[in-house]
Amino acid sequence: MFRTLFQLAILWLVLQSLGLQAKTRVSIKQAFEKKYISAKALCTGGLELDYTVTNLLHDTLIVVIPPGWRFNSDAGKNDYQDILVTRQELLVLNANEKKKFHLKGFCCEASKSGPIEGVPYTLGNLADSSLTLLARYLSQHPIDENTQQYAVWAISDKEETANITARNDSMASLLRNFVATIKGEPLPWFTLLKRANVSHFGTVSNHPLRFKADINYVIQEITYSYCYILDDKGNVVSEIFGKWLLPQNNEYQASFNVAGLKKGDYKLILDNKKDTLFEKTFKI
Repeated sequence: MFRTLFQLAILWLVLQSLGLQAKTRVSIKQAFEKKYISAKALCTGGLELDYTVTNLLHDTLIVVIPPGWRFNSDAGKNDYQDILVTRQELLVLNANEKKKFHLKGFCCEASKSGPIEGVPYTLGNLADSSLTLLARYLSQHPIDENTQQYAVWAISDKEETANITARNDSMASLLRNFVATIKGEPLPWFTLLKRANVSHFGTVSNHPLRFKADINYVIQEITYSYCYILDDKGNVVSEIFGKWLLPQNNEYQASFNVAGLKKGDYKLILDNKKDTLFEKTFKI
């Protein structure tokens, strides 16, 4: 008996030295509903927030912010972009502690002005089911931030799913499939690599870089082909020098540098100066 009590005492001392005391773990939604915390959210510039949280309990508290939590602009007449969290965040607070956490997310209102330093935000809520599904996927399938941003815009702002791409496109291809399924649309026939930039002052810019498409053609004999992109006025804005096509093949991999092209309607054409072998419009 004495030996058992001694072992329990040693275990208790070890746990205390490791800081493994009793903790309350709740979702952020529950924390607000049960009045475990009070909080304040302020933008630090761009899509980043200082989230100041006060633990109202006499116990250590772990608050879980799930992927899909959305912070809404609360700046009065000036309505800024809302911010979507795409990974789980753990806020750990000691008893009665007030602590500031730095959170980062993605724009989910592309048409709104970029948030600036000092802009207040609401304490957050779970986004709609489509954005929440996407956020959970992104939390489990890490990919670069640029590709994540275009995936969010593809759902939140109905932007082209084709913009979800990366220089190494294998991971982005799976993400395009996932987003297309959520949106209930077919996979895009092309991809358009773009770079998004949200400055510290809140301005948002998009820069197209590379257009790619795997297209099919049908010919009866060997022919010399030309592949090019036309703008809405019919001007050639990018061109691949001609190559020979063979009847036994029917696939053509088009890849164009489109840096500097303005937003608008364009057309991809593959021809042999006599017949049009492929023609389809797309947007930048």
